[in-house]
Amino acid sequence: MKKSREIIEIIGDVVKATADGCNIVVTHRDGISEAIACPQINYIFGNAQYVKDQLDAMSKAVTTNDMKFPLIALFCPFKEQRNVPEYFSKATVQILIACSSNKELSNEERLAISFQNILRPIYERLKAELLADGRIDFGYNDLIPHEYSENYSYGRYGAHTGTGDALSEPIDAINISNLELKIKNPSCR
Repeated sequence: MKKSREIIEIIGDVVKATADGCNIVVTHRDGISEAIACPQINYIFGNAQYVKDQLDAMSKAVTTNDMKFPLIALFCPFKEQRNVPEYFSKATVQILIACSSNKELSNEERLAISFQNILRPIYERLKAELLADGRIDFGYNDLIPHEYSENYSYGRYGAHTGTGDALSEPIDAINISNLELKIKNPSCR
C-alpha cells in the first residue's frame, strides 16, 4: 500500500510506530510504580479547541476514557510550502505530548512521575520514528529542527484553549514547537 505524503497522515503513522518499543513507568494511585510497554498513543489533530472537545468526548464513555492518554496532538492549521521543487511540501508544525496528571503534585513529583517516566521516553521514541520515516528529510546529520519545552503549569493550573476553555482534567505536557518538516517527493518506482 502506498503511504500518504500528507503531513497529518505521516504524523499519524509516526505516532502509531512510536508506541512500539517504548517503555514507560506508571505510578498507580497507591504510589507503586511499574515499568510497562507504552500503550497505544492517542493521536488527535486539529486546533486546541478541537483537541479539548475530543478529550472531553472520550471522558464521557467508559470504553474510551482510559484511551485518552498518553496523547500526541498535532495542531492545525499549519501552512505548507508546496512551491519547492526538491520537496513535496515543507511546513513548520506544533506538537503536544501529554499524559494525565494530578493538581496536587509538586513540580518535583511531576518531574519524576510524568516527565522522566512517561513523557520523555515517548518524546525520544517520537524523534526516533520521525527519523526512521522515509518520507521526511532531515538531512544527513539526522538533527530534527524544533524547540522543546516541558510545561509544568498545565498540571497545576490547567491547560486552556485560545478562547479560555479549560481541559476537564489536569495534564503534564511537552510542547514541541517550530518542528521543521520537509516531505520528500514521491519516488517514481
